[in-house]
Amino acid sequence: MNIKRFTHAIIPFGVVVLMLLITYWGNQLYFEATGIVGADLSVVFLKFNQWVPFWPITVYPYILSYPFWAFSFFYFGYRSKRNMYIILMLILVTFTICGLFYFFWQTDVQAWRETSGLFGRTDLNFTESIVMWIYNAAGPRNANPSMHVLMSWLCIIGVRLDKKMPRLAKIIIWTLTISICVSTQTMKQHYIIDLISAIIIVEAAYWLLKDWKAIIGLERFFTKINQKLHLDWDDSQTQ
Repeated sequence: MNIKRFTHAIIPFGVVVLMLLITYWGNQLYFEATGIVGADLSVVFLKFNQWVPFWPITVYPYILSYPFWAFSFFYFGYRSKRNMYIILMLILVTFTICGLFYFFWQTDVQAWRETSGLFGRTDLNFTESIVMWIYNAAGPRNANPSMHVLMSWLCIIGVRLDKKMPRLAKIIIWTLTISICVSTQTMKQHYIIDLISAIIIVEAAYWLLKDWKAIIGLERFFTKINQKLHLDWDDSQTQ
């Protein structure tokens, strides 16, 4: 196995992590410090929101999302540098959009979470305790658009870009993506509008930017860095 098929993705992945820290966690810290409460969007598709059940068991695909996203990014990079840089460009653009949404139009789902019936209880089972840990760790802010949905849908874009991806890999990525999207609803972490807006942002960015020449520039920029650090992989033979 050529280890450089993985190492060339390390620095781009570091940029992804940095973007996540700035756009998501940066906004979380800012609004926690200021005490500003965001808007409650439960009124959008209210009947659907009220219909969605609380299924604590769905916390498991939710917490698997981070290793899933990381694995997917490296897997896309392992198979195709070009596709990885398309995904990277989409991440840079969509994360920026999300960060601006959170900063200027902050939203809050605390009231939605409280319908789970977990707050104030002292008899939580193991799974319910994990849900409460997620509630406390993530906070009720940065709800719209849903970052969990957005990042998972970017994995679907990766599947669509790779026409030769093994069927099993496609099935796994699709299954985990749908499971994570469902979990955002059944864990009372997001309203349906948060899910819809995240998918719209990703799809719009994909169709508008997939042939953007700036992607070539992005690839060249990171390739030069990787070459200097001896991390680069030439996938021209696999195209």
